[in-house]
Order: sequence, then C-alpha cells, then structure tokens
Amino acid sequence: MATQQMSTEQLDAWRALYRADTLLFTHLDNTLRSIAKMTYFEHEVLRALDEAGGKLRMAPLAEKLMISRSGGTRLVTKLEDKDGWVVRTTSPADRRATWAELTPAGREALKTAQPVVDAVVATFFADHVPGEELRRASRILDRLADANPNDDGFDCGL
Repeated sequence: MATQQMSTEQLDAWRALYRADTLLFTHLDNTLRSIAKMTYFEHEVLRALDEAGGKLRMAPLAEKLMISRSGGTRLVTKLEDKDGWVVRTTSPADRRATWAELTPAGREALKTAQPVVDAVVATFFADHVPGEELRRASRILDRLADANPNDDGFDCGL
C-alpha cells in the first residue's frame, strides 16, 4: 500500500475527534476519580467483566479493552490490590488459563460509578447534538473502527 497524504477534511475530522475524545475522557476520568475513587480505565475493566457475566480470561479481557496483555495484567493487579474489586482465578480444566473475576465489592464499585458515567456523558452531549446526528456519528465511528481493527494487520504503507 502506498503512503498517502492526509486531506484537509481528514485532518479536520481527526483533530475534531481527538479534541472531543480527549475532553470526554478527561471529564470522565476526573469525575470518576473524585466521586467513585477509580480511574476511567479501572471502570472499563469492571464494566467489561460485568458485561461478560462477571468473568473473563485475561487475554480476551485485554483485547476487549484494546490494550496489551501486560497492560491488562497491570490493571487487574491494581484492582486486586486496591479494594479487592477483582480476583484472579484458574480453572482446574486448564491451569494455563488465568481468569479475571469481578467480586461483590467490584460490582458495588461499578454500581457506584455508573451514575457518574451517565451524568458525565449525558452532560457532554446534552443538547449540543440531536439524536439523529448522534446515531449518524455512531455509524461513522463504527465503520472506521471496523475497517481498522486493533491487530497487527494495520498497514499504512510505512
């Protein structure tokens, strides 16, 4: 694939996406730290485990969070040590596999954090972007994410 130069429209879209994403992330992280005593990334681990029924193998958890396996391990270790929000378990059937499991304390922490996430996201979007535009933006961003998977197959020609 030949290296391409970015168009003005692509640059503008990238900068707008970056700015909005950074602002939303900063608001979420700061408010979660202040009220729920957790970082945005810690919340995402708890949410991912909850969505998976409370338990996930470490590798799929890292993949779901779009981080490295070592990054996932560090986050789970932090959540184990922090307040016992997560525990690591192994299966007698496959001792090589390590699972991260949400504890009752982790479920409570997630329950405490959810209204914070709801309030920050709702306030961020508020009346600034009507529903149809949000749906369109979601479709566009999903199309970009689907076309550029989080794996080693990304090739921009460099």
